[in-house]
Amino acid sequence: MPMSSNREKIRDFLITNGILRKVKGAFRYKIIPFFLKAIFLILTLLLLTFATLKLFKPSALEKVYAKSSFYFFHYLNLDNYEFDQINISGNNRVSKDQIIEVANFSKKNFLKNSGSDYRPLIQNIIDEMKAKLPWINNVVVSRSMPNILNISVSEYEPFAIWQNDGKKYIIDKDGNTVPFEAEEEFNRMIILSGNAANIHARSLFNIFAITSDLSINVYSATWVGNRRWDIRFENGLLIKLPETNISNAWSDLVRLYKMPGSIVGLKMIDLRIKDKIYLEYDDSAMKELKKI
Repeated sequence: MPMSSNREKIRDFLITNGILRKVKGAFRYKIIPFFLKAIFLILTLLLLTFATLKLFKPSALEKVYAKSSFYFFHYLNLDNYEFDQINISGNNRVSKDQIIEVANFSKKNFLKNSGSDYRPLIQNIIDEMKAKLPWINNVVVSRSMPNILNISVSEYEPFAIWQNDGKKYIIDKDGNTVPFEAEEEFNRMIILSGNAANIHARSLFNIFAITSDLSINVYSATWVGNRRWDIRFENGLLIKLPETNISNAWSDLVRLYKMPGSIVGLKMIDLRIKDKIYLEYDDSAMKELKKI
């Protein structure tokens, strides 16, 4: 009871005391609104300043960003380049030794200054890896205090070989290119040709995903006239796909393939005209058909 009684007395004092009521009123109706207005004004001025610099003096904005980065990373010791341990994950085609070598190279060439060329060490490492290790798609670098560097990478997934201007590249489904290396694992990879064929590789990837039973028979694909694909199967059969509605045309081809004996003697299947399929047979098949 005494404790409860004391709490009630304190509560009554806080509620009824005139001075405290005035202080609370001042905070609620004067001081807090004043601070909110001041914060709003400061944010508005910062936004206007940023927009003005962005439009009329982008170089000045870059200098401000560079100096801010320098002070933030340098004085918090986040750009310290002495690491006792480097942890690497996500790599498959790129070896850990290659990643460490690039990281060490980046450390040696790291410039600690407050000029416009300043970049934090972590950004330096990311840029160097993307420039010198072509299989790397994305890099995430972080630090674990005090001196552990964590590097997580993702690599391009090979989809096809692209032949262009006498050179060969490995490309992923999005058309990103990697210098070609004649390795055995790429022997059965689809060969693409044609100007900008790599840019349109995703359209092929999407239709091939419809049924792997058919797509595994594809030998090559040619991007024709910068508008459509010609597909060549391993048995020599040529498939002419339309410019639009490729997936529908591919579905028609799948249904045709599933019909018993439907592709025997076929030389070409033309799917360029909507809702129509034109078939061309080789000479021996044509002779057999004429006998019927």
